Amino acid sequence: MNLTTAANCPICNQMMQFSWETQDIPYFGEAMLIAGVCECGFRHSDTILLGQKEAARYTLQVTEVDDLDARVIRSSSGTIRIPEIGVNIEPGYASESYVSNVEGILERIEGIVGFATRSARSAGSEESTRKGEEILEQVAQARRGQFEFTLILEDPLGNSAIVSDKVQRCTLTCEEIDSLQTGMLILDVSDK
Repeated sequence: MNLTTAANCPICNQMMQFSWETQDIPYFGEAMLIAGVCECGFRHSDTILLGQKEAARYTLQVTEVDDLDARVIRSSSGTIRIPEIGVNIEPGYASESYVSNVEGILERIEGIVGFATRSARSAGSEESTRKGEEILEQVAQARRGQFEFTLILEDPLGNSAIVSDKVQRCTLTCEEIDSLQTGMLILDVSDK
């Protein structure tokens, strides 16, 4: 199925086009791919898996350079953690899904921490600057295979995964699910 719709851009309020396309994605099944670009530069993309999955945690011990090639599918409800460097990437209301690999996740972290570190330096915050530089050094070492770390991907809606022979997968408990952000408003209509 291919469909095009129009909606107001949340930045400039002009009409922008969204394309909706279903595709069969290996390991995940049928998915709806949504993409839109406005003339002002605003972009939005999302991937919604059309099959129901159970909430899950994927854990990958990254111990060698080859582990950086493991495929990472993060839905808009997925949380990424790297405890060794103190990084938690939780979804927000504007969170977007993406398909990358472990090295791509490290690149994203490097970009965000680099920006925050430059901002802290400009503001004269020595402690924040030092912490940011420490994280950037750990990320650089990890990208060279000189820093072992754990990549954890949790998704209360079950739409994220890490694809690797080394990955460990477990089902999340109700308490773990309740503690996670989803990046969206979820209406629970069940009787509790």
